[in-house]
Amino acid sequence: MRTGFKALTGLAASAALIASLTACSTPAPTAPADGGDNAASEEGSYASGDPNVLVFATLPDHEGADQDAQPIADWIAAITGKEVRFFEATDYTAVVQGLASDQIDIAQISSFTYFQTQAAGGDIEPIGAQITEEGAEPGYFSVAVANPAWTGSTLEDFADEPVCFVNPTSTSGRAIPVASLMEAGVTVSEANTLYGEEHDLNAVKIAEGLDCQVGFVQDIDADPLIESGQLVEIERFQVPAAPIVMQAALPQSVKDQLTAAIADSTQQDLVDAGIELNDFLRDGWFGFGAVDDSYFDAIRAVCEQIADQVEACQA
Repeated sequence: MRTGFKALTGLAASAALIASLTACSTPAPTAPADGGDNAASEEGSYASGDPNVLVFATLPDHEGADQDAQPIADWIAAITGKEVRFFEATDYTAVVQGLASDQIDIAQISSFTYFQTQAAGGDIEPIGAQITEEGAEPGYFSVAVANPAWTGSTLEDFADEPVCFVNPTSTSGRAIPVASLMEAGVTVSEANTLYGEEHDLNAVKIAEGLDCQVGFVQDIDADPLIESGQLVEIERFQVPAAPIVMQAALPQSVKDQLTAAIADSTQQDLVDAGIELNDFLRDGWFGFGAVDDSYFDAIRAVCEQIADQVEACQA
């Protein structure tokens, strides 16, 4: 087993729209941080059309994603003094389309959906990128895993095997895995491509071994099953961190508030703001590190290399 950034650094070196605003929302604090009425006259626009409301989205990459992101929504409300409403996202594509069509103000997405949003014409800016543990740089891992009964032992052995990916637009569950397999000389046919749709469900699918014996899952969902012996780790690849982004069209004062509070933040910043952390954030999120657009050049390079195999990379 090797651990590293090989699947990205080698390549980088070489080169349902808004269905509704759900009832799951965070009311604005009583004293708006941006001056209330001044927000209406400041140059800029809001997805909702209401300067006192921000629309927030998160990728539906696991069961209960909106509930797990609620403390972040509460934090955004505390930072800006505005009500925060969740965008109802049925899949990754809905978030990409919502961002590209200015129906979402702020979103927690993946580096791949960042690429896709820009490719779809979206004008978004990164605020920060997720850090998973204290002292770490932004980033996480795509883990190639196998059912313990599988007879292979390397990534090269994935050849001719049904492979369970997460979904067609997942960074760590599709884009990075395809690039990693290509580097290993493995091409997975369409007939042997299966999807578990969400990381946690894909991990269980592989552990059960009914449709596939091998596949890819993000580390936060793979590691517990590896530790329990339900999955075997084959290899892992570092992935550009999942960013939190905002629309470039938001008023500059709001963007400044978000950047000042969120970039280079930690769990303690939420606690200091009176936000209660849930188990999901305590276990898998330490903070956000400041990044700019160039941070995502690595995923652009990956997409350039795998565009023939991954439709979502075809800008």
